Amino acid sequence: MEVLLPILVVGGILAFIGAIIAYTLYAAKKRREAMMEHAEAMGLTFFPDGDADLLERLSLFKLFNQGHGRKMTNLIQGDSGEVKIAIFDYQYTTGGGKNQQTHLQSVVALQSSQLICPDFTMRPESMFDKIGSALGFQDIDFESHELFSKSFVLQGSNEEAIRKYFDQSVLDFFAAKPGISVEAQTGTLFFYRARKRIRPEEIKDNLAQAYEVFGMMVDRSE
Repeated sequence: MEVLLPILVVGGILAFIGAIIAYTLYAAKKRREAMMEHAEAMGLTFFPDGDADLLERLSLFKLFNQGHGRKMTNLIQGDSGEVKIAIFDYQYTTGGGKNQQTHLQSVVALQSSQLICPDFTMRPESMFDKIGSALGFQDIDFESHELFSKSFVLQGSNEEAIRKYFDQSVLDFFAAKPGISVEAQTGTLFFYRARKRIRPEEIKDNLAQAYEVFGMMVDRSE
């Protein structure tokens, strides 16, 4: 019995791990199928394994050059003639060993010559960001808009241009949308919520939210 007990324990652990792996694969398969169905219903093209060349090109942007183990899946693409659309699941890993953490999010990418703006990244502000700001890390705040400044970390290489671009109307717009992250430069915009993957049935709504940001910024560019 003493010999059998460790074997049963190890067997139970292996069975539990196997069940987790099986469920993970099943959930990934169901998500892939649902994403494909919604893409087809929207008249868009679906690539379950993403696009390695596209991911390589995106490595110029901050979101896509962090960590390691970067992976794009469930890519949905379309082109309206004026705007190129890409919606996809993206993950990357930071740290290692016991401190390793994998970050998952759904990203909407919109590309258009209509978009003209300074390069910037904007994400929700955390307690760690407040500490970082106190230590001198960049966070562009606006005395005229306390709510925006408390809600977001805003960064970019040309602070003067960013301050000019983020006028009162832009600050008001983003302050009313807590939790979103945006990375943009002339011609390209990324919209996502950090560490959040949307459900397949949320694709349309998520794309609409990204288009709302895109539309505001295009209007601001004119």
